[in-house]
Amino acid sequence: MDVLKRLKSTNVGFGLIILGAILMAADIYLQTPGNILIAIGGSLLSSGIVLLFSVWFIESKAENTLDNWGLTKIYKKRSEKSDDSDPRLKKARNKLDVVAFGLTSFRETHGKDIETLLNKGVNVRILTMDPDCENVFLKQREKEEGKQEGDIRNSINQLVEWANKLNKKSRKGTIKIKGYRCMTLDFYWRVDDEIYIGPYWYKFSSQNTITYKFVSGKQGFDMYADYFEQLWDDEENNKVLTRPVRSR
Repeated sequence: MDVLKRLKSTNVGFGLIILGAILMAADIYLQTPGNILIAIGGSLLSSGIVLLFSVWFIESKAENTLDNWGLTKIYKKRSEKSDDSDPRLKKARNKLDVVAFGLTSFRETHGKDIETLLNKGVNVRILTMDPDCENVFLKQREKEEGKQEGDIRNSINQLVEWANKLNKKSRKGTIKIKGYRCMTLDFYWRVDDEIYIGPYWYKFSSQNTITYKFVSGKQGFDMYADYFEQLWDDEENNKVLTRPVRSR
């Protein structure tokens, strides 16, 4: 039982107990024939106690697997996550980690937001495919999305140049981009204590693909965050694409 349902059931249980107690107390004063109010009140009070017992001691023990994993929301399309992730982006305190391709629409929409984050000292890490190697997976992804050969590669190169320009202007934080050489990875978007994750489907654009939201402190969040760190630190499989940033 999730938290909201448990809270509603608890409120109903207490409501039954209170109503039952009121009816029983009223019968002591009114002295109804056959003590009918006491009978009704006793039934309501008993029902409330049974409901609370069930919620607190039985259903709470049968933990919801989704609660353990921290899966809080599923978006039919990745573009729909923006309603949740964009406000979080503007309030980011520590980090923004991403696995994606060229992030073309994001760069056009949120360039100023990223510039603000950098000036606040937030660091951005982006993993994308290495556009400089003969990556068959990159070419295959272009085919799967129905793009012209070189489209995704060009968008990645534009992403790197975009990051280099922002790094020059930034007073504190940096954007660091690494290019990997392995098979296409899941889309990954982390802003502080929330992670959005989803696949890249055959003949579907990224924005039209199902996406999942995980929160920190749960298994799903921890596993994906750890996996990102492993990929980021894997020097054998990736290289830095952005230019070194001069010390400030």
